Amino acid sequence: MIRDLIYPDDARKVVDSLHSGLRYDAAVAVLGNTCSETPLKGNGPDFSTGIRYGGIEEDQAVRRDAKGLLARFSLISMVSRFEAHAQLLLLQRRVLEELGRSGRKMVPERMWKILRKVNKEVREGPVKVCSELVVEHPSSLLLGRMQWLLGIYRVRNCLAHRLGKVQMVDVKRPGTSIDDIQEGDRLRAVWLRLKASADGEDIMRFPHRVSGPGKVGVSFEEYEREWEIGDQIEITPLECQCIAMSLSLLGNQLLADFEREINALLDIP
Repeated sequence: MIRDLIYPDDARKVVDSLHSGLRYDAAVAVLGNTCSETPLKGNGPDFSTGIRYGGIEEDQAVRRDAKGLLARFSLISMVSRFEAHAQLLLLQRRVLEELGRSGRKMVPERMWKILRKVNKEVREGPVKVCSELVVEHPSSLLLGRMQWLLGIYRVRNCLAHRLGKVQMVDVKRPGTSIDDIQEGDRLRAVWLRLKASADGEDIMRFPHRVSGPGKVGVSFEEYEREWEIGDQIEITPLECQCIAMSLSLLGNQLLADFEREINALLDIP
């Protein structure tokens, strides 16, 4: 029960659950590599459901498209999961603010008021929820990583609502209208990419065999993608791993900023 909230343990459990979920979603994208190579059994459609809407042509198409299809599902789930966990942190903040001021136990009437408030607030979108509501005075690190969340969130919306076909609403800049869109406007997204090298040369494919006692280095770099109106967004299983890592690091920073502000609120040194 939320009225039995234990701080900071419950906030850390939220982020631990986020990490677990992101690993699960990233594995969904990896599954696409295997599914695309899975042959159909026999010469007919798969009747494992007993009845079918479609046939062997659709089964073949799904296997052919499995990498991109499951990568799309993976990305959609990762962003939805991040939104849900940010909402849980916001709920904890509102409860702690209420209890911190009153010094009393939570009662159902006040809990319902908080729940209604949080459900209204999350409609503002994940960027505002994270950088203005869960954390009111974000650190420079958190603000810098909001660019990742904004771009990935917009890509998720296009994949979920328009099957990845970029339309005018997708390139519209925040705070502007459709009438303000220019020919050069693009849907842009930035996330981290793992960069590996051996003896100073980038490793482009995995697995990679190093010949001799070579020096292997691993680092992160920001990676940008962009699409114009009419483009079809294609996300790879490898990119899903990088997006999961980016959201994971963002979740860690959100928790750090959250704890900093709640500690001040509760006068915890």
